[in-house]
Amino acid sequence: ISGRQDAEPFRVPVDWKRLQIPDYPNIIKKPMDLGTITSKLERNLYMSADDFAEDVRLVWDNAKTYNMQGSPIYKTAVKLGNAFEKKFGKLRKKPAKRKRTEVREAQRSDRVKFSNQVNKLSSEELGHIVDIIESRCPNALNEVT
Repeated sequence: ISGRQDAEPFRVPVDWKRLQIPDYPNIIKKPMDLGTITSKLERNLYMSADDFAEDVRLVWDNAKTYNMQGSPIYKTAVKLGNAFEKKFGKLRKKPAKRKRTEVREAQRSDRVKFSNQVNKLSSEELGHIVDIIESRCPNALNEVT
């Protein structure tokens, strides 16, 4: 999503001083942007996919809270939010039941390497990878509890 051209305004924190919108910090209590999310991913600061999704949703919610309905930023936040939910929904789908094979636990270095590689993917590439994983290894995207 962050690689899309229309996501550009959401890639960095809102510079409310430069934009001369002094009420922004009074209205938006928990600012979030896609660049901060990327940084948190790179540093493995998300404990779960749901924690990641919560921050992504916060970006869109903040934009819709501060901007008027129908404004370009509001409309783009809705559009990107819908695109994110569609892709995230694919990750959250529970595939058909299949016996689990023994898998070694991922080490921190594995998670760092994986996170770095995922960050390099475009949203289209990520969607394609999710489709491949869902078809070849249905249990791979199930949340383990």
